[in-house]
Parts: sequence; C-alpha cells; structure tokens
Amino acid sequence: MISSIEYNENDIQNFLEFDNEMNKSRSYTKIFDRLLEVQDKIPILKDIDNEDLKVILQNLKFTKYKYKDIVIKEGDVSQEIFFILAGECQVFVNKKKVGDLKPGKSFGEVAAIFHKTRNATVACSSKELMLLSFKIDNDNMDFCAAALATLYKNLAYQINNKLESMNVHWH
Repeated sequence: MISSIEYNENDIQNFLEFDNEMNKSRSYTKIFDRLLEVQDKIPILKDIDNEDLKVILQNLKFTKYKYKDIVIKEGDVSQEIFFILAGECQVFVNKKKVGDLKPGKSFGEVAAIFHKTRNATVACSSKELMLLSFKIDNDNMDFCAAALATLYKNLAYQINNKLESMNVHWH
C-alpha cells in the first residue's frame, strides 16, 4: 500500500499562493506549470512525461472548498478525478458515512474510468479543502498511448489500495 503523502509547509504555501494566482488569472499554462511543481507528490500522475501529461489532462483545476461543502454527489454524472492536496473529506453512501479521505488520496476514479454515475457523496470535513481535479482526454490515444496506459495503471493501483483498505476494515 502507498503510505500517506506528507506535504511540508512550503508545499501548502505553494498551493495557497497558487489559489491566489488563480483568482487573478485562469491561464491553463499557469495551472499546468503549478501542477508540474507538485507532480512528484501525486501518485496518480507518477512516471508520466510532462508533454504527454499536458495532452491527456483536460479541465485541470485547483479548487478550494469550505467545511461541509459537497464536492461530488451520489448519482451525479461527472468524469472528474480529484486529488486531495490539503484538508480532509468524508465519504457517504446512501447518506451513511463510510470513510474519510486525507491529503494524498484521490477519489472519483471509478466514475471517470467507466463513465458511470457517482457511487458516493464526498463532502469537506475540515475547515478548508484544496483539491486538484482533472478529466482524462482519451481522444489522444494515438499520440499518448503510453502516458494514458501509465495513468490508468496508477489509477488502478489507487483503486486496489482502497479496496484492500476496505477489506481490512470489514474483517
């Protein structure tokens, strides 16, 4: 299992500075450049070439949420994948809490990969939550097959870790 990612004070400051930058400019290049600064701390983006990454990620965003804000809602249709940079979330299925998510964890992968509705509601459970989100652009398969394969492998690894963790808690 992948251990929890530790973000130091500089990382958090970079994310917060980035959020301020985003309020001034919504330039995709600036967003992508900021992503490259933290890519090594995001397991789902591990081992993907920078140029390929730029092609296969769509709608790349860094977003802040406040306590009790809903990030995704069970039953919604969306193909965004989320990665927690700072803060925590709670996961609910049928309005029943089923888990917590901390920095370094991703969610939303199953709906994104299989083009299904969301199977859970995820809400901010800390004072503030900072997320990276993106959609996968499969239309560039011919140009970036290796990068997409690496991304899907990384996502499968994350999903497997979640399933193993759930299995441990249920037994």
